[in-house]
Amino acid sequence: MNRLLRNYRLLLPVYSLLLALLTSSAIQAQTEPTGEQLDSEQEVQLTIADPYIEIHTGPGAGYPIFHVVDRGQQIVMLKRKTSWYKIRAENGKEGWASREQMQKTLLPGGQVLQFSEQDRETFIKRRWEWGVTSGELHNAPILSLYAGYALTDNLSAELTLAQSIGNVSSSNLYKLNLLMQPFPAWQYSPFFTLGAGAIQVKPNATLIDPADKNNALSQVGLGFKTYLTRRFILRVEYNEYVIFSANNDKDENEDIGEWKIGFAVFF
Repeated sequence: MNRLLRNYRLLLPVYSLLLALLTSSAIQAQTEPTGEQLDSEQEVQLTIADPYIEIHTGPGAGYPIFHVVDRGQQIVMLKRKTSWYKIRAENGKEGWASREQMQKTLLPGGQVLQFSEQDRETFIKRRWEWGVTSGELHNAPILSLYAGYALTDNLSAELTLAQSIGNVSSSNLYKLNLLMQPFPAWQYSPFFTLGAGAIQVKPNATLIDPADKNNALSQVGLGFKTYLTRRFILRVEYNEYVIFSANNDKDENEDIGEWKIGFAVFF
């Protein structure tokens, strides 16, 4: 157990660095002020550019209109709920306005307020995705870095590079797989994977035969993804590998399991 904990500590700084790079990439991708960036971070003063904005008592078209703010007046955007924004008028009245009307308001610098649309719909329509995951491969900690491209809404191609550090040996794993997501619109969207690649096993120098071993492998897996916020995804998965290690001295291939969890950003 102590050795396993030490191995996790070896991978933890790398995992933290990669996660920081993911966060930095997601932030840098949003260089212009948007409604999503301003949401819940600060109160933003806006100027009405449309003839008027209708203020509802709640976040939806079904709520009654109780106040109208005319062109040229200022409002303060307080927070967001789905596609509705809570605002406060100059006279202190607070209510909700739709995204369609809010996107015709002006920021303090005179720019039109833009909405990046980085919501669940954007998550479903994403094309590029990359992230880091951590877990266990055959009772040894493993850290993975992957990049994926969506061929369709339901089918993606992914390239994964991973490293596992165990008590007896360390492994480098490379694989290319197809990921099928039959229900991309679900909040917790399941997926299935099928792939192939190679694994390089480096035994500890204290073993009798410290020679590296390189073998091909195949993989099947399942898991789920869920959209978190902005450009972030949570991913959980389990994979089964067949390592083609049969030879003159060994009649059977190896079957090993892997579970992992991690975060990704999409573009």
